[in-house]
Amino acid sequence: MTKNDFIPTFDTARIHLRGGLVEDLDALDGFFSSQDSRYVGGPRPRGETWDALCSGIGHWALRGFGLWILTEKAEGKVLGVAGLQQPDGWPEPELIWVMFGDYTGQGLATEAVQGIRRYAARELGIKTPMSLIYPDYSKVVRMAEKMGARRIKDVLIPDGPVPAWRFPEPEEGTNVD
Repeated sequence: MTKNDFIPTFDTARIHLRGGLVEDLDALDGFFSSQDSRYVGGPRPRGETWDALCSGIGHWALRGFGLWILTEKAEGKVLGVAGLQQPDGWPEPELIWVMFGDYTGQGLATEAVQGIRRYAARELGIKTPMSLIYPDYSKVVRMAEKMGARRIKDVLIPDGPVPAWRFPEPEEGTNVD
């Protein structure tokens, strides 16, 4: 197993958040090659998922923040991906999350996002992150709004304007170790 010591790790009640590893490619490809990924950049070929994994690790080195691989604390299974990204030309970091197939509907995404929001506020000074969400992805819009996110003006990125939501400052919590 490879290691990314420059990527911080932390835990929530049920999730371990860590940097991406070569060993994660099969789980990532399983999701991103499926129709389940249609709102988050897929479906796409395995080679593009490899490129995204490498880019995600590089993002940490270049920006000081990025995406974590979400793994189940008990068994280490890959649950999804979440964190902050700011590609070239974006006005600010975006909070994103993607849960894989069997792990949706269990509150895991909310747990991960709340932990990341607290981490981002405390460690990075990012207190009110935005998320770019297509309104057709209604379950994600509902989830964001349940956590207090509110629709804001569309955000202009190089591909054009995208619908956006802004999260409030996170409440202090105890689910981040």
